[in-house]
Amino acid sequence: MVDSSDDGPSLRAASFGPGVRDVVRLLSPRQRSQIADIATVMQLPSGSLVYREGTNANSIFIVADGVLKTFRDLPSGKRRVLAFLFRDDAFGLAQSGHYVYSVQTIRPATLYRIRVPALMDILKHDADLTFHFLCKVTHELRGALRHNLIMARRDAVGRLAMFLLMLEQNARAHSDSRIEIPMSRSDVANYLGLTHESVSRALSRLERNSIIAFAGRHELRVLDRARFEKLATTL
Repeated sequence: MVDSSDDGPSLRAASFGPGVRDVVRLLSPRQRSQIADIATVMQLPSGSLVYREGTNANSIFIVADGVLKTFRDLPSGKRRVLAFLFRDDAFGLAQSGHYVYSVQTIRPATLYRIRVPALMDILKHDADLTFHFLCKVTHELRGALRHNLIMARRDAVGRLAMFLLMLEQNARAHSDSRIEIPMSRSDVANYLGLTHESVSRALSRLERNSIIAFAGRHELRVLDRARFEKLATTL
């Protein structure tokens, strides 16, 4: 069971309310405690496989801490990264009782593992909690659509700018415009449908043009907000 010192699992998403644009933590303390009562905690080092595509789907997961990736291994031998997961994200999408993608930790992660029958029983008796899960699912669908928009960009610099803006929004970036990039450049390339070299060249171009500046291999700072957002929002 979950340590009582923790505030319990939560979900982070934008709600459906009119005029509501901010991404917030959705669950009340009572709801977090309710889910914690049926959850077990998994603590995994970086590089751990949570589950592989095609295995029996008997649980869903909520990220308490860490960074993960979802991916599919293609028949060609290439790997396609589908999404990155952060705190308060949920995953465990299933089809016909089997997981539809593989999940691996990028950084050490703490997960809440929730058996599907136990969660279904709670959702049947709590309409408000069901609504919050619906908000989260809808939020993830928006993320999938955003990925499609990123892939529609023909220029590597534009794809990368959209990706960096997504990281800034999803990971609650620092107030001084710092953006953390916890994943490897190979993972970024696989997510964006680019080569490792194309990602490196695009980053170098943004840096040469004084749009960003690196503060280490896994962190950068936006220097020119207007040009950065123009790149990230122009199709």
